[in-house]
This record gives sequence, structure tokens and C-alpha cells, in this order.
Amino acid sequence: MRAAPLDRPEHERWRAEAAATLRAATAQAAAGGHNWACFLAEQAAQLAIKAVLHGAGRSGWGHDLVRLGAELGRLDAGTVAAVTPALRRLSRHYVTSRYPDASPGGSPHEHYGPEDAEEALADAAAVGAAADAVWSGMDG
Repeated sequence: MRAAPLDRPEHERWRAEAAATLRAATAQAAAGGHNWACFLAEQAAQLAIKAVLHGAGRSGWGHDLVRLGAELGRLDAGTVAAVTPALRRLSRHYVTSRYPDASPGGSPHEHYGPEDAEEALADAAAVGAAADAVWSGMDG
């Protein structure tokens, strides 16, 4: 049985949004919006993974980065295994970076600093590079 043809336009549509979201995360970090930089970094990673999954005709449904990474790993386990720690770290920002009731006290902006944003940006870039490597391996 032949694999389904790749949907390059769908991949590019999602991948372009991932790149734009990572730029927005970088801008938020530079402006001191560290919690928002972390959230947007998490979103950029989601979009990069979903670009490959949608381009490959897979669902890419949901927002759990660890689960999405596992789905991507079905296409290239070695590449994804290298960024699994980054997926776990980024996944923690999906709720806590946005909601005041995610922590016992204070607001999200009080719980995030520049070191958090720096780590999240690096993690998102690593996930994006891994997703691009998986896609390149498929698109050969």
C-alpha cells in the first residue's frame, strides 16, 4: 500500500503560522511579557508539529504537546525523542501562563521571568527544527 501524498500547501500554511507565532513570542519577551512569550512559544511548537501532521494527512488534533510529539514520533521517533524534554517543558505553559487561578496566588506575569521566556523560546525553536527535519525526511 502506498502512503498518501503529502499536502505541501497545508504544511506550509501551518508552518508559516508557527513561524509568525514564534516571532510574536520573541516580541513579547523583548517587551517584558514573559508569561505571554512562554504561552506563544508553546503555541509555536504546537503549530510546527501540526504542520507536519496535517501535511502528512494525520489529524494533529488537540493541544497536548507531549501527545502531539508522540504522534509526530510515529513518523520519525529518533528526531522527536531528542526534543521530548522541550515538549514537556513547553506543555506546562499552556494554562499557567494565562490564568490567574493556575497558581495559588498572584497573576501569571508575577510567576514568569526573562529566564523562563528564554528557555521557552529556545525550546520552541528546537521543536520547530525537529518538525522541519521530520518533514524534510518525508518530503525528501
